[in-house]
Amino acid sequence: MMLYKDICKILAYFFFCFSLILLVPTAIAAYYQFVSNYSDHPQLHSTSAFLITAVITFIISLLLYFFGKNAVGQIFRKESIIIVVIIWFVTPFLAGLPFLLSNTLQNPWQAFFETSSGLTTTGSTILTAKKFDQKTGTEIPIVKEVKGQFDVLYRFYGTVQPVTDQITGKTYQGIEAVGKALLFWRSFLQFLGGGGVIVLFVAILPLLGSGGKILFQSEIPGPIKNSLTPRIKEGAKQLWVIYLGLTCIQFCILFLFFQELSLLDIITLSFSTISTGGFSVKNEGIAAYHDASLEWVLLLFMILGSINFSLYFYALRGKFYRIYESEFFFYLASLLFFGAYCSWNLIGNAKMATNGNSKPFYDLIEAVRYSFFQVVSIQSTTGYTTTDYDHWPYVVQVILLIIMFFGGMSGSTAGGIKIIRLTMLYKIVKNTLQSIFQPDAIKRIQIDGKEISSKDSVFVLSFFCIIIAFLTIGTFLLVDDGVDIETAFTLVASSINNIGIAFRAAGPSETCAFLTNKQLILCSFLMLLGRLEFFVILTLFVPSFWKR
Repeated sequence: MMLYKDICKILAYFFFCFSLILLVPTAIAAYYQFVSNYSDHPQLHSTSAFLITAVITFIISLLLYFFGKNAVGQIFRKESIIIVVIIWFVTPFLAGLPFLLSNTLQNPWQAFFETSSGLTTTGSTILTAKKFDQKTGTEIPIVKEVKGQFDVLYRFYGTVQPVTDQITGKTYQGIEAVGKALLFWRSFLQFLGGGGVIVLFVAILPLLGSGGKILFQSEIPGPIKNSLTPRIKEGAKQLWVIYLGLTCIQFCILFLFFQELSLLDIITLSFSTISTGGFSVKNEGIAAYHDASLEWVLLLFMILGSINFSLYFYALRGKFYRIYESEFFFYLASLLFFGAYCSWNLIGNAKMATNGNSKPFYDLIEAVRYSFFQVVSIQSTTGYTTTDYDHWPYVVQVILLIIMFFGGMSGSTAGGIKIIRLTMLYKIVKNTLQSIFQPDAIKRIQIDGKEISSKDSVFVLSFFCIIIAFLTIGTFLLVDDGVDIETAFTLVASSINNIGIAFRAAGPSETCAFLTNKQLILCSFLMLLGRLEFFVILTLFVPSFWKR
């Protein structure tokens, strides 16, 4: 029998904590509205929007607590799965309310998409400047064309109203026209999602009993989900300490060595890099800073965020021998190989900035700079961009598409399939081929001297089948709804791998504002599926799950 009262009680505690978290952007919004100078923040203010959202979230927690006050006090596997799914689907709705209540966005599905993208650390955005006729002042649609065998013309409207500073006369458009508290909020959501809101929940609440293990495991990416310590709660705390520590180190480096960055830039970049999220407060993304040194620092921390956090745990305890894992070296080797390959193929090609302006040709240094940054950004599933790779040679674009699926290491903030699963798949295929000419031989799958059970092998094969299925279905649904096939395929790949950037209409210099409501819902669902690695959500569609 499902313990619904216990589910309500746990959800009540979670949403109470989330209502407290909302007070952070509320305080920032209040500062810009009541303390700072007008020219520091001519954009729309959102203090009341965040405060109302916090109150709504608090009321929801009270109602849930009322329904769950007579709970037994322990949750099991089924209840844990339901809690995880409810949290991940309801939280983006609540997190999106400030965008709506502040009149920054008018479409609820666009707000849901934006906050789902943040929490899942995907990094896709629909924030696009509205366009107006200069003579009449009426809003006009944005027109984008993707050429191919069948040209596709996109006509859509921008999502963000331009803002003009009444003192200086400067006009802010797109992302830069959004209130600073909201920009902080969307990056802060990536920070929470990267560390795992459920893992944080487990770390601070001792009320979960044995069900805490399921909540913890649902957040840890990868096929092998062992805790760092015998106690799940302690393991969750250790992960968050390491995660917070890396974020603070990046913040200090940016603060000390990049004086030209504003405090908002430093905070949001730190939140978005270690979480491998990729949100930026600039319309041109990282390219807006025009700083090679900054790009190399971000590249380093993208790699650090996509490495298994357990390696940091063991290194801090002097167990350096635990670092010698094949996944770690395969991951670094793949970044080096693909970065070098793309650099070689980029030398001599015309440069193209993210604003579409053609520039001179890439020399060796520039090819290495842009190629390695983009390879690391995509394979770590961060999604930062410094140039328009949509105009790179096709062979390089194919490499970038392939590594979208590779992803980082298991147990990191990165999305994608994960290197360990690719290694396991290789071992499984190799053993299967050997069994054809050696049918009586007993072959065991081992990685780093550890045997992989048949159960884990089935899970890995199922994972690949599910990815192929949703990649196929998602692409079909988008193409059937009018999206060109290259945009559709890469956008679905970007969503399920939580990358945030794709090709063509959803390329590095574009946003997802062209998506219709149906397409927004589909991509949001795919992002959530990819973040929870499919199984937790798909379990709810199995009829036997709901039987007693």
